[in-house]
Amino acid sequence: RTYSKEKKMGYIKSLRSIVGTRPIIAPGSAIIVMNEENELLLQLRSDTKDWGIPGGGMELGDSFEETAIKELYEETGLITNQLEILGVASGKEFYYKFPHGDEIYNATVIYKAVEISGEMRKDEESLELAYFSLDSLPNLNYTTRKILEKIEYIK
Repeated sequence: RTYSKEKKMGYIKSLRSIVGTRPIIAPGSAIIVMNEENELLLQLRSDTKDWGIPGGGMELGDSFEETAIKELYEETGLITNQLEILGVASGKEFYYKFPHGDEIYNATVIYKAVEISGEMRKDEESLELAYFSLDSLPNLNYTTRKILEKIEYIK
């Protein structure tokens, strides 16, 4: 395997071709986006059919910041060049088993997009994108709920 082949294939996908569904540590970024009404942007995920915040896994050579900016754009069409770090989510409480069997321990840097621009649009990872009031959130996936609790957006 070469670096360029792994980068093109995707780091996690490349790693999965070697380790199968066994637990791995998955570095990544999550991005909090709030609108003018102080509502939180969520995506209805196509893989798990529940709501989560935009974010994803780090690729070889990327920084956490680059991962956050890239994932926000890919999943929502929104652009930010200014991030505020809110915290880090890691450890056994951030273990997750996907419906298809892959197991991960997330090591996620949590950011808030300070300013956003662009036209919101969904990609193949999103069935829907919508803003929600913090006191009326939909059914959140486990990881998103734990991240929002960690940064004290919800109790």
